Amino acid sequence: MLSPELETLDQLVCGGMPLTIIRRLYPDDGTFMRGVLGLLRNGDVRLLSSEQTEVQQWRWRELFIEGTVIAALGTLWLDITDQGAKRIA
Repeated sequence: MLSPELETLDQLVCGGMPLTIIRRLYPDDGTFMRGVLGLLRNGDVRLLSSEQTEVQQWRWRELFIEGTVIAALGTLWLDITDQGAKRIA
Protein backbone atom coordinates (compact mmCIF):
# COMPACT_ATOMS: atom_id res chain seq x y z
CA MET A 1 0.00 0.00 0.00
CA LEU A 2 1.26 3.47 -0.90
CA SER A 3 1.70 6.24 1.64
CA PRO A 4 -0.83 9.07 1.28
CA GLU A 5 1.93 11.28 -0.14
CA LEU A 6 2.87 8.79 -2.85
CA GLU A 7 -0.82 8.16 -3.56
CA THR A 8 -1.23 11.92 -3.98
CA LEU A 9 1.57 12.02 -6.53
CA ASP A 10 0.15 8.97 -8.31
CA GLN A 11 -3.29 10.59 -8.61
CA LEU A 12 -1.81 13.88 -9.86
CA VAL A 13 -0.01 12.25 -12.79
CA CYS A 14 -3.31 12.44 -14.70
CA GLY A 15 -3.59 16.19 -14.01
CA GLY A 16 -4.23 18.74 -11.30
CA MET A 17 -6.88 18.04 -8.67
CA PRO A 18 -8.76 20.13 -6.12
CA LEU A 19 -7.73 19.72 -2.51
CA THR A 20 -11.24 18.46 -1.70
CA ILE A 21 -10.30 15.26 -3.59
CA ILE A 22 -6.72 15.09 -2.28
CA ARG A 23 -7.94 15.40 1.34
CA ARG A 24 -9.75 12.05 0.96
CA LEU A 25 -6.42 10.27 0.53
CA TYR A 26 -5.39 11.09 4.12
CA PRO A 27 -6.84 9.66 7.34
CA ASP A 28 -7.28 13.02 9.11
CA ASP A 29 -6.77 16.77 8.71
CA GLY A 30 -3.43 16.85 10.54
CA THR A 31 -1.91 14.12 8.39
CA PHE A 32 -3.25 15.84 5.28
CA MET A 33 -1.75 19.21 6.20
CA ARG A 34 1.66 17.74 7.11
CA GLY A 35 1.76 15.50 4.04
CA VAL A 36 0.83 18.14 1.49
CA LEU A 37 3.12 20.72 3.09
CA GLY A 38 5.97 18.20 2.84
CA LEU A 39 5.24 17.62 -0.85
CA LEU A 40 5.21 21.37 -1.42
CA ARG A 41 8.46 21.97 0.47
CA ASN A 42 10.16 19.13 -1.42
CA GLY A 43 9.09 20.63 -4.75
CA ASP A 44 6.99 17.60 -5.75
CA VAL A 45 3.75 19.56 -6.20
CA ARG A 46 2.56 23.12 -6.82
CA LEU A 47 -0.36 24.72 -4.98
CA LEU A 48 -2.72 26.61 -7.27
CA SER A 49 -5.62 28.97 -6.65
CA SER A 50 -8.97 28.37 -8.34
CA GLU A 51 -7.74 30.77 -11.06
CA GLN A 52 -4.84 28.33 -11.62
CA THR A 53 -2.19 30.78 -10.41
CA GLU A 54 0.50 29.46 -8.12
CA VAL A 55 0.04 30.21 -4.41
CA GLN A 56 3.21 31.80 -3.11
CA GLN A 57 5.35 29.97 -0.59
CA TRP A 58 4.92 32.65 2.08
CA ARG A 59 1.18 31.68 2.31
CA TRP A 60 1.91 28.01 3.02
CA ARG A 61 2.47 28.69 6.74
CA GLU A 62 -0.97 30.25 7.16
CA LEU A 63 -2.64 27.54 5.12
CA PHE A 64 -0.94 24.40 6.37
CA ILE A 65 0.60 25.18 9.75
CA GLU A 66 -2.16 27.44 11.06
CA GLY A 67 -4.76 25.19 9.43
CA THR A 68 -6.75 27.64 7.31
CA VAL A 69 -6.41 25.30 4.35
CA ILE A 70 -9.26 23.13 5.67
CA ALA A 71 -11.74 26.00 5.19
CA ALA A 72 -10.29 26.72 1.72
CA LEU A 73 -10.22 23.18 0.27
CA GLY A 74 -12.66 24.03 -2.51
CA THR A 75 -10.59 26.95 -3.77
CA LEU A 76 -7.16 25.31 -4.01
CA TRP A 77 -5.65 22.75 -6.37
CA LEU A 78 -2.50 20.64 -6.47
CA ASP A 79 -0.50 19.99 -9.60
CA ILE A 80 2.48 17.65 -9.86
CA THR A 81 5.91 18.94 -10.84
CA ASP A 82 8.41 17.11 -13.04
CA GLN A 83 10.33 16.21 -9.89
CA GLY A 84 7.21 14.71 -8.29
CA ALA A 85 6.43 12.71 -11.42
CA LYS A 86 9.95 11.24 -11.38
CA ARG A 87 9.44 10.04 -7.79
CA ILE A 88 6.68 7.65 -8.85
CA ALA A 89 7.92 6.69 -12.30
